Amino acid sequence: MDSLLDKSYDLFTQGAYKESFELNIKTLKIALEEEDLLYTSKAYGYLGYDYLNQGDTIAAIENFKKAHQFALNLKDPTILANTYGDLASIYSLDSSKTEISTAYTLKAIETYKATNDTIGLQYIYHNYADALKEKEQWSELKPILDLLNGDMFKNHMNNIYRASIDNMMAEYYYHTGSCIKADSLLLNVISLGEKSGLKGELEIAYDYYSRSLAIQEKHNEAFQYRLKFEKVHEANLKEKNAVENNRIAATFQIDQYKKDLAKSEAESQLQEEKMQEKTFFNYGLIALSLIAILGLFFTFNLSKKRKQLNRALKEKNKLYLDEKTKTEKLARAKSDFFSTVSHELRTPLYGVIGLSTILLENNKEAAIQEDLKSLQFSADYLLALINDVLQINKIDSNQIDNEQVDFNLRDLIERIVNTFEYMRRQNKNVIHVHLANDTPFLLHGNATRLSQILMNLIGNANKFTENGIIDISLITKKIEDDQISLTFAIKDNGEGIAQNKKEYIFEEFKQGASHSYNYQGTGLGLPIVKRLLNISGSDIHLETEIGQGSIFSFDLDYQIVQKENPLDATNFQPVPLNTAVLKGKNILIVEDNQINQMVTKKILEKDGAFCTIAENGQEAVDAVKTSVYDLILMDVNMPVMNGLEATKLIKRDHHVPIIALTAVEIAEMRQNILDAGMDDIIIKPYDVSIFKRVIIKNIQNQKSKYSA
Repeated sequence: MDSLLDKSYDLFTQGAYKESFELNIKTLKIALEEEDLLYTSKAYGYLGYDYLNQGDTIAAIENFKKAHQFALNLKDPTILANTYGDLASIYSLDSSKTEISTAYTLKAIETYKATNDTIGLQYIYHNYADALKEKEQWSELKPILDLLNGDMFKNHMNNIYRASIDNMMAEYYYHTGSCIKADSLLLNVISLGEKSGLKGELEIAYDYYSRSLAIQEKHNEAFQYRLKFEKVHEANLKEKNAVENNRIAATFQIDQYKKDLAKSEAESQLQEEKMQEKTFFNYGLIALSLIAILGLFFTFNLSKKRKQLNRALKEKNKLYLDEKTKTEKLARAKSDFFSTVSHELRTPLYGVIGLSTILLENNKEAAIQEDLKSLQFSADYLLALINDVLQINKIDSNQIDNEQVDFNLRDLIERIVNTFEYMRRQNKNVIHVHLANDTPFLLHGNATRLSQILMNLIGNANKFTENGIIDISLITKKIEDDQISLTFAIKDNGEGIAQNKKEYIFEEFKQGASHSYNYQGTGLGLPIVKRLLNISGSDIHLETEIGQGSIFSFDLDYQIVQKENPLDATNFQPVPLNTAVLKGKNILIVEDNQINQMVTKKILEKDGAFCTIAENGQEAVDAVKTSVYDLILMDVNMPVMNGLEATKLIKRDHHVPIIALTAVEIAEMRQNILDAGMDDIIIKPYDVSIFKRVIIKNIQNQKSKYSA
């Protein structure tokens, strides 16, 4: 069984996942037949990592728990500590299981200390430090890293541990503002990684070292190390893809082995039940015989097996580190992919939406107007699709903003309903809004998240209702002091949803099948609604019948800022957009896309502004040296010099307001944009009125700031 487990590990590291899984099943069957608790525990532990590699965390946890149960029966503290460590590691992957992971970690530490197992302690402390780093708990991380760097472990520090610990310590210093200390550690990792071929740790070191150099404005060096990072990252990604292909292929090939395992476990269970049916005397005799045999066996092999166990433990920890590095690379690749897709799709959409808006304003013929509105609707739908996909990605990555602001609920709902005017007329629907009389004038909360939820639900009702009525109702559920609980309901009289599809429609890319619908969409709207509400501590409720329509409802709590409108709420009108401010203003448009240049210029010149074009950041820096501008619209991603670098140089000598005009997600760029000194952000494609309002606000703010 030792030979089988050693061979399965070698196959696993070579990417032969099916063959490795087969050997672990074989070992477990022998161990169960022989009633060998030690090897049963070890085999279940190996299978736990097999299932984890296949992405089946539920099965992995089950097998780690079985390994732990057999270890408890063995009463061997070293084996027991190993199973505590495995359980701590897998639960650390789930952010909602932090308490469970911490409890198992402390149990493992306590057990390793009791047996003076230095290698085991190093393994569990390292994994604990890694979990703290992932959660960015820097103050808790530092003492653990100091412990790992202490005298206790200095004689047990192999290259991969050394590189991993130095990288974590460097990340700690980087995130706490000590770039010089971080640089020293990162250079150690780079030297070690280049000599020993530690590609995973080398990629992390290149990445953080280039970032640190950039912060210190050592741009040439930062650029060189960024190139090294990208080269290693690309090589690692290719290697990871090859490994991933092997893993996926193995996943589809091992179903029969799983069936064999289930059969062996069932036979073992049946055998155990038969044994329990025997007489007490026979049971006692067999138990005493087994104890005697196992006792002699363990006594004879204790020293040998302890060495084997420690070796297997080190190898398993190395495997865990390798797999973790690959997972992190995948996550970074996914984030980079979505960022690129966001920018590359939104940039041309900016041109389509902007040009259609300009054409609508300049062409008043009814036939042309209808065609242009259809074009604009298609572009808006494509933009909504892109935003939905990116929203799902942000939710998966825990990157959802929770910005709390004061907002007018009546005005917010009215603006949302107006955005569906074209779709409403296209499907010949009528929309009614019913607000409770006691609805406060101003509330405080996450208005952006509420807008996303309502837009998806109202859009969904419009899509799947024709010649119908859509009712948007708001009911006050409870008011207590300055808190209010509101119930929102969106009702339609469309065809309804079958009862067996009610849960199905909340899955991503899924919909209730109905051949009578002309517009099916992507199936992302309702899953986004459900997940946003879950993040907000609420849930979506659905009442529906075929032929009777549907009602989607949910509850949300807000803080009351102002109960009554100082003006007549029914006559309330937003402050009109004073575009006269733009007349005669000199505005520099820094943009490398010629269509986008033309769209932005036409929109501003229509209100009397004078626009100058710069193709990149360097041209913008040169332009402000010879001309005076009232405002600069600065794209972020450009050749020669990007918008962030150009802004830093301009802001050194000039007070001109600079607005970031970018197609990249705000969450990804906000801090970099603000750090560069930009005054505001506009995301492409944008609503023209919002675009002008932001520009006017910044021009007026600049005027009042320097005229005082």
